Amino acid sequence: MDPDDRQPLTPDQGGEEPTSPLRVQSALPAGEVSFLQPAPLAQLDGNPVILAALASLTLALLLVFLLQIVVHERDQLAASYPRLTRPLERLCEPLNCSVKALRRIEALVIDSSSFTRLGGDVFQLSVALKNTAGLSLAMPSIELTLTDAQDQALVRRVLEPQDLLASAEAIEAGADWSSSVEVVLSSPVATAVNGYRLVAFYP
Repeated sequence: MDPDDRQPLTPDQGGEEPTSPLRVQSALPAGEVSFLQPAPLAQLDGNPVILAALASLTLALLLVFLLQIVVHERDQLAASYPRLTRPLERLCEPLNCSVKALRRIEALVIDSSSFTRLGGDVFQLSVALKNTAGLSLAMPSIELTLTDAQDQALVRRVLEPQDLLASAEAIEAGADWSSSVEVVLSSPVATAVNGYRLVAFYP
């Protein structure tokens, strides 16, 4: 066949134009396509009752979250803002918690100390603490370790704030605190004591 005799293919004059698959899909009613259906929640967006309920729930959750922060940080808040101490104590009453002096052992420094024999088995421990923080801090306990001539531990004793004759529960910001107490040892230990070590800590 001669190439010039080729005729372009055209639809039959009496027939219908073929329908492409794409046109068939686009001709489907929108209601039959699931992803075009409006979400049920979208129909409620303009409902003032629903909006008010959601706003109230959000506010309630925010208040609960803030309450948890306040309760967790109550000691820090009381130390930073002493006027809040009483309100925080009232808040803690139904929650079975308490407001205590802030604990930051790294900010408490043993400024000076001594351990001297008064006579026989009786010694005197003197210790001075300094609060280097800008906040009032809880009074710590003191661990006293007595050592022999070889620097080996003979005995350890923990002195609570009441043992140290502390009259307050806290040391004020930047303040010094000192005390002297008597320590009675058994005769063998008292004879062997040659040195001591002190460590401040919170139980």
